[in-house]
Amino acid sequence: MAESITINGDCYEVNFATLPADISLNTFIREHAGLTGTKFMCQEGGCGVCVCALSGIHPVTGELCTWAVNSCLTLLNSCLGLEVTTSEGLGDKRKGYHAIQQRLSKMNGTQCGYCSPGIVMNMYALLKSQAGKVTMAEVENAFGGNICRCTGYRPILDAMKSFAVDSNIQVPAECADIEDLSKKQCPKTGELCAGSCKKGQPRSVQVYADGSRWYWPQTLSDLFKALQDAAKEQLPYMIVGGNTAHGIYRRSAEIKAFVDVRALKELKGYSVTKKDLTLGASLSLTETMDICRKLEQTAGFEYLSQVWLHLDWIANVPVRNVGTLAGNLTIKHAHPEFPSDVFIVLEALDAQVILQESADKEQTVSLADFLKTPMQGKIIRGFVLPALSKENVLFDSYKIMPRAQNAHAYVNAAFLLELDAGSKVKNARICFGGIRPDFVHAKAIEELLVGRNPFDNGLLEQVFSKLSTLLQPDEVLPDASPAYRLKLACGLLYKFLLKAAVQKQQVLASRHTTGGSLLNRPVSKGQQSFETFEQNYPVTKPTEKHEGLIQCSGEATYSNDLPTQHNQLWAAFVTGKRVGARVTKVDTSAAMALPGVVAYIDAKDIPGPNDLGPKVKDEHFFKNNEELFATGPIKFHNQPIGMILATSNALAQRSAELVQLSYEGGSEEVLPSLKHVLEAAVAGDRIKHPVKSLIDKLELLEPFEIQGSGKLDMGLQYHFFMEPHTTVALPFEGGLQLYTATQWMDLTQDVVANVLQLRSTEVQVKTRRIGGGYGGKASRCNLVAVAAALAAHKLNRPVRFVQSLESIITTTGKRWAFHCDYDFFVQGNGKIVGLNSRFYEDAGYLENESPMGHALLLSKNCYEFSDNYKLDGFMVLTDSPTNTACRAPGSIEGIAMIENIMEHIAFETGLDPADVRFANMLPSHKMGEMMPKFLKSTLYRERKADVIAYNKEHRWRKRGLGLSIMEYQIGYFGQYPATVAIYHSDGTVVVSHGGIEMGQGMNTKIAQVVAHTLGINLEQVRIETSDTINGANAMVTGGAVGSETLCYAVRKACETLNSRLEPLKEELKPADWQQLINEAFDRKVNLIASDQCKQGDMEPYSVCGLGLIEVELDVLTGNYLVNRADILEDTGESLNPNVDIGQIEGAFMMGLGYWTSEHIVVDKETGECLTNRTWNYKPPGAKDIPVDLRIELLPKSANKAGFMRSKATGEPAICLAIAVAFALQQALQSARDDAGLPKSWVTLNAPMTPELLVLHAGTEPGQLRLS
Repeated sequence: MAESITINGDCYEVNFATLPADISLNTFIREHAGLTGTKFMCQEGGCGVCVCALSGIHPVTGELCTWAVNSCLTLLNSCLGLEVTTSEGLGDKRKGYHAIQQRLSKMNGTQCGYCSPGIVMNMYALLKSQAGKVTMAEVENAFGGNICRCTGYRPILDAMKSFAVDSNIQVPAECADIEDLSKKQCPKTGELCAGSCKKGQPRSVQVYADGSRWYWPQTLSDLFKALQDAAKEQLPYMIVGGNTAHGIYRRSAEIKAFVDVRALKELKGYSVTKKDLTLGASLSLTETMDICRKLEQTAGFEYLSQVWLHLDWIANVPVRNVGTLAGNLTIKHAHPEFPSDVFIVLEALDAQVILQESADKEQTVSLADFLKTPMQGKIIRGFVLPALSKENVLFDSYKIMPRAQNAHAYVNAAFLLELDAGSKVKNARICFGGIRPDFVHAKAIEELLVGRNPFDNGLLEQVFSKLSTLLQPDEVLPDASPAYRLKLACGLLYKFLLKAAVQKQQVLASRHTTGGSLLNRPVSKGQQSFETFEQNYPVTKPTEKHEGLIQCSGEATYSNDLPTQHNQLWAAFVTGKRVGARVTKVDTSAAMALPGVVAYIDAKDIPGPNDLGPKVKDEHFFKNNEELFATGPIKFHNQPIGMILATSNALAQRSAELVQLSYEGGSEEVLPSLKHVLEAAVAGDRIKHPVKSLIDKLELLEPFEIQGSGKLDMGLQYHFFMEPHTTVALPFEGGLQLYTATQWMDLTQDVVANVLQLRSTEVQVKTRRIGGGYGGKASRCNLVAVAAALAAHKLNRPVRFVQSLESIITTTGKRWAFHCDYDFFVQGNGKIVGLNSRFYEDAGYLENESPMGHALLLSKNCYEFSDNYKLDGFMVLTDSPTNTACRAPGSIEGIAMIENIMEHIAFETGLDPADVRFANMLPSHKMGEMMPKFLKSTLYRERKADVIAYNKEHRWRKRGLGLSIMEYQIGYFGQYPATVAIYHSDGTVVVSHGGIEMGQGMNTKIAQVVAHTLGINLEQVRIETSDTINGANAMVTGGAVGSETLCYAVRKACETLNSRLEPLKEELKPADWQQLINEAFDRKVNLIASDQCKQGDMEPYSVCGLGLIEVELDVLTGNYLVNRADILEDTGESLNPNVDIGQIEGAFMMGLGYWTSEHIVVDKETGECLTNRTWNYKPPGAKDIPVDLRIELLPKSANKAGFMRSKATGEPAICLAIAVAFALQQALQSARDDAGLPKSWVTLNAPMTPELLVLHAGTEPGQLRLS
């Protein structure tokens, strides 16, 4: 059946029969419409890079609506009759940019740019859906589904909040005038939309060659006929509402019939009487929230305000826009372990489910009965919610998550108490989710409460004693521990009763009052302070990012945006899953039987060495050979042993899973993590000792008064770049062209040439930009790059390899995990007499890419030591992928190690942590000047006193203030080439270089330096693609020094051009630049210059910085807010304060994620990494940033060593984020004091999860009292 899909006003003819029945809108937009602004990443609605807008006529109201969707979850066939809008449809360089695109760019809300189009489209749809009228709070709440790893969110939120009706955000003058965003223009005519197009003729069914069906029923009769047809032909079917379940539980490949219920208005409406509210089953969560808002003032339905809030905690806006009530309950029906928020709320309210098994036969059942009812051939028609008396009924619900938004619950709960006139309980519904699949009601507690006063302390003692034994949470990794979920569940019921006691004016200890409410986060804000030097403009000028606008419009291209190639294949890894075993047989028959699967390739197909390292090894970075495809024992769970090539990405992924492996042998014990090795009875030769102290034995030459011992644990951290590992390999004139997302083109070229036995000249790598790197694309990108190149070379066909998120996290290395144990000996003033420290770092299965030297380098920070510091470092080999550089590798561990010891000393001595740092600081160190000013400007002493006073007044809410300081060492390495060319026809300048723009603003700073050095306007400079021709032999872009080194190389090239032009200037005294260039061209002056920056051209230096973080902890849940963060960093004379502040904020937030929410969990039995997707690995979101974020660049601090008196900013600030752990330690210690625990230092962990905090807070059932 030929149909058309309308995207940005253009009709795309589609023959559905030639496409898969379940093709996603994302695949169609990118590969068929060729619109690559809409990005590709997680494929489960968890990252936001693929967000676009849909517009259509609502089946019930008849109104034109616009809503944001995740195009990766949205099935193409469900978009018939709708208008699709992508970032290209809003604006571009040709037709002008949209106000949202302009503001995001001008207000510094884009760095790598990969997430920017999705953010733009989310905001566009939000404004359209609300007729342009939104508040700052609504805007800030709407970005839970848009992950940004680069910026730290603050500038994004500022740019978006500037559109709010209550905005107080200062907007750049050029962005002040905006179009009326409440009116929709027709993309075709430019006129105001009348909402009349694309209603079209109703569709019925599409039959596919493989027997699949897609049904578009227009009535309930049509719907049941479709279900009957599917049953008759024995086709497994799914009812398509929003398809958001695929983001949690992957859709079965066996499904052959898709029944699209979007057009059925019978399932989309609602009705309300005095007795009840009936909601249509296909209402989206967003539509349900709108209904809650409309009715929350209606007598009997006041509780809908809490239902609204709980629905707002589910997933994110694009998911809620299409995910339906019935869909959510259907997941729960199929997967009892699913902690459904819709279910828990409706169950506590005793809502009923309307089931329908034919057009005229329906029944109403309880939710419990629904879960037991076979649903084959049936549908959910709706839900009935009762009216409840506000005076007699207490209702509340809870969801505790690892971050503020877009996460499933550790535990969710909903409680309802119906009271009689004497405040005795008539009816109780105490419901928990996340305990175990078969547990919903705490029936024994419900029975205990009936007939009793719920605010009686004696009853509470019984309730929580019984609840602690009644709840028996299961243990299922990667979920939080049963011990935490048990305490959390008790804490939630107690929180409910505290809040109810306040509402009912019961006697309540004043210290307990705040325990009844969840943490309330206000709208965030920020301050930025910096100096600038007009005489150097455009250098030091706070300009927007050089390619900011094209990133926000989706015009900026990345490796996977290369147009679909003729005869192209997609690749996916086949992996070994039994650690220590050898693969004895590979059975590809099931995979190769699928139409479109072309080849299986493994180590036997490699013409050269099976090695991902460079041709010439070095002792430090590439010590050991690393196989592309495993040939011997499997080293880690999911190690690639081969790959499948197929005609589509989805087919490659699916068929790779069908390959059957046979094994022999296997490890008796799998040790997949640092902790497992250190706790193992026998570690064998897994522990190496590369960092040996110069001191054989610690001699204490001075007397000490206090001694202590402690530990520090820091886990793995996944880089979470938004652009996946990607390579498009094109056979070209006997060699290969590789479009690769890499930080190190030279290494990729070298490795590919070596593996394929080609000359380097026959392998050309091109990298326009990458969507974030953080060290993870220095060497780890080559697994995909070499595999794609091998397949393209062997098959002589273009190969596109875009690694799935799950595959990246399970097959590639992460930040080295770290453990340290230490002993300190100090005087009464905190001065260290002696320190003995042993640290261990997790290498993975190979010793390559060790950061331990950096850890050693920074281990003293800015403190004074003589021969009184014995430090030994151990490298630990684990059954996991070989770990790699991750933003500030080694440095973050070195700083954390010594800063943690300073905090511990302060704790044991009772001194202020700032005073302990002063006592140990190097004499005449720059930090000695910076720290007193910082403490004064941040009101450190006053706020510390306020925190102590607050904690005395509050039992269940605690605050903490954490300080961290650093001296971060910056050094240069390798060589970086650059070429600058001036075009004679218009005097514009183009630059090509060997660096990689990945969000750090390298190209922006280069353009500023070119304009400054040549004396031209910034607009005349363009930076071109990096490649291995103009960028031959370039070192990795990393270590935070890429921008400086490339600026240095470019300035040298510009100075060469100036030297050639200077005689002409003297002779001609030209009126302008163009005249000078015309004359130079006529006289055959060479207008192209190349140069480089090499190690030794600039001197190393250090970066000093301080961080102060204030937190507020909910002792009962372990959730906390970062109320304020202050950062002062010495950036020299910043080349671009906008860029550098963005780098500091981004690095700091990546560190905050490391210390708070980013938790890697592995299965001890198999070695499998279980936190391998957005569903269970949680970098910070927009509402996890500090409520108040203040950044200051140290004034009057020119750097004599660095480029143009500036300093690097990409990495150092991540080291300051440990202050959040120190703040939490203070809050936790106050809770422990209240719980009556003996004074004891709590070992800090990265991350400091809610679980860790609750389990160390000392809360016991007997403490859960009202007075």
